[in-house]
Amino acid sequence: MPYSFIEVEKQKSWIIRAVFLFLIIFYFLVAEIIWLITKIFVLSELNAAKAPALFSLLEAAVVFFVAFIIAFVHWRFSTRDMIEKILNLLGAIDPDPKDSYHQVFKNVVEEVCIATGGIKIRCCVIPSSGLNAFAVSDFKGDAVVGVTEGLLAKLNRSQLEAVIGHEAGHVASGDSLSTTIICSLFGVYSVLLRGLSKTLGIISRGRRAGGAVLYLLIIYIVLSITQGVSFLLNMFISRQSEYRADAISVRLTRNPISLAEALYIISRGWRGLGEIPNSFSPIFIMSPDYSRLEESESVTSDLLSTHPPIKSRLAILLDMAHSDVKVLKEGIKPKYKVPIERGIVEIKEEPKREWLIYKDNSWQGPFQLGELFNLGLSPDSWISKVDEGFIKHASEDEILNAALRDKLAGKAIKVGDICPECNLPLGEILYEGTPVLRCYYCGGILVGQDAVSRIMVREDVTFPSSIAKAAEEVLKTYSMKMRLDRFRVAYELICPKCKGKMWRGLFSYGYPVEIDRCDRCRYIWFDKDELETLQYLFERRGQESTKD
Repeated sequence: MPYSFIEVEKQKSWIIRAVFLFLIIFYFLVAEIIWLITKIFVLSELNAAKAPALFSLLEAAVVFFVAFIIAFVHWRFSTRDMIEKILNLLGAIDPDPKDSYHQVFKNVVEEVCIATGGIKIRCCVIPSSGLNAFAVSDFKGDAVVGVTEGLLAKLNRSQLEAVIGHEAGHVASGDSLSTTIICSLFGVYSVLLRGLSKTLGIISRGRRAGGAVLYLLIIYIVLSITQGVSFLLNMFISRQSEYRADAISVRLTRNPISLAEALYIISRGWRGLGEIPNSFSPIFIMSPDYSRLEESESVTSDLLSTHPPIKSRLAILLDMAHSDVKVLKEGIKPKYKVPIERGIVEIKEEPKREWLIYKDNSWQGPFQLGELFNLGLSPDSWISKVDEGFIKHASEDEILNAALRDKLAGKAIKVGDICPECNLPLGEILYEGTPVLRCYYCGGILVGQDAVSRIMVREDVTFPSSIAKAAEEVLKTYSMKMRLDRFRVAYELICPKCKGKMWRGLFSYGYPVEIDRCDRCRYIWFDKDELETLQYLFERRGQESTKD
């Protein structure tokens, strides 16, 4: 779908050149100030009788040349693989192809790409319960749109489409390239400032720190000023771009209400501050840090806010829909929940490998691979694969013959993941849209550490009263253990994934459900009802914090 103003926005090479020029001037000013400070301190240390001239044209030319070299190196280093650097810093990962939430997200991104005229956008997910979304791109035309797990859990499909349309608007208009470059170039200064502040604290406690502290303090002030300048540059580029991206989203989806609902939900929740560095706020749909100044409307807020006030953005969107905030709030409905048993879906990628075996003058089964060997399978055993219905020797079955050869060679037989409690094969299911492994006999569930965070932020199911009682008992038992100091780590189970030892302990002190954890492969084993109990405690605490 062509947009004339998008084609105009693509012609932003002058902004890139302006940023590089700013970088040179920035380094020249910083280098000149540091050089002057150095001259003063060297003079004081040497106790020179005659002070040298503070300014020299030749020295300024040398400093400018050095600043140009540093700016060029900084530019080359910061803009090389800048997308991957930002994604690594944010902890973003590729969508799980088996996760239903992630699949919906990928489908929405593909649909939006088609609607924008076929631009190519990759997608990724930040494993955070915060609510936010971002877009980054580079000089090669590579672009990435990402969302947090919390956003996927809270928004419905139409709201998600509106958010993705907003981020795709940044990519299509070229705004994301500018903000990505700015964040790559200046994000380092927030790290330097934090490190320098710690150094100042350590040195200031020493007895002979006077000169060093003063010198570092001046550099700290200089870096703070430059950080502020880069902050202003971020605002200059990102503030108006949010309005443009909102407009593009509305054109793509024809639904200003969905975008208004999404922005309202994001503004009312935690946006990821702490997990998301605030220096990267320009790439996000909303700043991770809530600020009253940012949400106010004044000349000062216009100058010092990285994003437009949410009230202004909502007012524009609602005006398009001929609506108001009151109607907007009434239209946001809580997500429909289903009982926990309906929230579990078995994954059937391929028919199960099961066989019948003729033993003791009768056909027995069906059995899986490991069970057949426990029954004394041999190459001459008569078998019948369930999905084939033909009778043949085990040596004539491709899978069984390979397993028999491995056994003869002394190799381990690959029989899949086995329940650490029952020693039976685990089956793959979707639990709240997340792929996990479950034992159909004892009800235990094996979950990767990253998948646990997804499950915790999703509230698609309701729990029976027995889970609520179990949660209360967990809290009561935890209090007793705290008084008796009876927390002990025990190694009891074998990890189904890596076969290492799993240690049993609390999931965390905030959520004191006892689980079995493997530190080697980062998988967690939940006995029956333990995962549901953990979810119940997590949701209850979230509801309590909302009330507060």
